Amino acid sequence: MGGVPSVPRDKSRSIQVIAAGYSRTGTTSISIALERLLDGPVFHGGNQIFQREDAFMREWCRMIDADGDAPEMRARLRRITAGYAAIADAPAYLLLPELLALYPDARVVLVTRDRARWYRSMAPIMRSVSAPPMRLLEVLLWPCPGWRWLPHYLQWAGRREEKRIGIEFTPGNRLPRVGKMNHRSNIMADMLDKHNDWVRRNVPPDRFLEMDLSEGWSPLADFLGVPVPDEPFPRANDAAEADAVTRRILTTAALTWTGILATTAAVAWQARHLWRTR
Repeated sequence: MGGVPSVPRDKSRSIQVIAAGYSRTGTTSISIALERLLDGPVFHGGNQIFQREDAFMREWCRMIDADGDAPEMRARLRRITAGYAAIADAPAYLLLPELLALYPDARVVLVTRDRARWYRSMAPIMRSVSAPPMRLLEVLLWPCPGWRWLPHYLQWAGRREEKRIGIEFTPGNRLPRVGKMNHRSNIMADMLDKHNDWVRRNVPPDRFLEMDLSEGWSPLADFLGVPVPDEPFPRANDAAEADAVTRRILTTAALTWTGILATTAAVAWQARHLWRTR
């Protein structure tokens, strides 16, 4: 969820690679690597969903509202992803079947990670967005352009996860504290294994690469048929930036509501004063 969202200038480009690794498996690193290898912008879901303008998020929600109407959903998804060379992070992997139908020549990369380390990295992010009740989150974000659409997106993502891997993840679902793995945290860590198995089942073997970021450039460059760059493989840890984005959203929403309530109180006081002095 770190970095600046890419906005393509050349809309004629189409998705060549779908990075289908779960969030917090190095999605930012693989995005930077793909941008370097493909010489084009990469749609990183965390950046796009949490940091794009209101009109983009409105169009995104119109697309997910078409879920169940395959032709309309794919048409809207094509418009949203036009111009990108690759796509990574949620909600890309949630839409893997639709993306494979839209881009039948696209290759799929699955980055794997140790499940316990993944859970320790992912749980704080999941907890930060699952803490507020959905209704409260809808009210809190209502006056914030772009972010006002997040509850709608999160509810859809939760339904997709439940249908896809049998585990729902939406605001209001409490997660255990990070620390020693317990029964509940093991269930949540199962999300990673279930996700990886689901990707393996849904991608043609001849277009599929499974790798660990510790392997560096070679597997990815060989898979794409491009030279190995003469530079270190990107290592980006955006956990701190993700936390900062979450805090910024909640702080901005709180300040916005403070301004709205203060303005409303001032107008009410002025109206009452004018009424009494008539």
